[in-house]
Amino acid sequence: MSAFLPRRSTRRQGGFTLLETVVTLVVVSMLVAMLMQALSHALSLRTRIARVQAEARTDFLQEAWFREAVSTAQADLEDAMGGMRGSRTELAYATPMPLVANGMSRVRWWLQSEGRGMALHYSDPDTPDLVMVRGPLQEASFAYLDHEGQWHEQWNPAPDDRQRLPKLVRFQARTGKGELFWLVPLLADPIPEEMMRPDQLMGGNNGI
Repeated sequence: MSAFLPRRSTRRQGGFTLLETVVTLVVVSMLVAMLMQALSHALSLRTRIARVQAEARTDFLQEAWFREAVSTAQADLEDAMGGMRGSRTELAYATPMPLVANGMSRVRWWLQSEGRGMALHYSDPDTPDLVMVRGPLQEASFAYLDHEGQWHEQWNPAPDDRQRLPKLVRFQARTGKGELFWLVPLLADPIPEEMMRPDQLMGGNNGI
């Protein structure tokens, strides 16, 4: 009988060598690092977008509140709530739609020093002092357009003046994010003072 010797297999047994394992770990580590960097960038971008959106909503609400409150200004009797009075730094008037109080109220907007600039404040009977736009605002001011198309830095009509309310009120300022330019048309058609005193009207009709 002839003896048969086992033949040595030339095929390598399954598994990774140490070098292949190290290379694999290096590649996986690089991929994980790249994914973590991309995730961090995405989260940072999301945070910035959320902050910008929040600031945009705040800016929108501030302008909307100013427009709503100023557009409904009324010229009341001087011995009641009074007419509109305005300057470059302050605006006061009566309105049926104050921001916080209920019903007809006299409200006030004014610019107050804050840091190196100004801040826009608001008050009504239920809110003594509410900061509407924080500073520092630069070159901030109110202005008033009359019905002849002329802008004024002061608005202080006489009680018998037919033009007791301006046509437009403008607020403008420069901020760190850009320019504020709020232009508000007044909705009320001023009623002559004699028409607002029914007792005098009734007395004037006694002879009829």
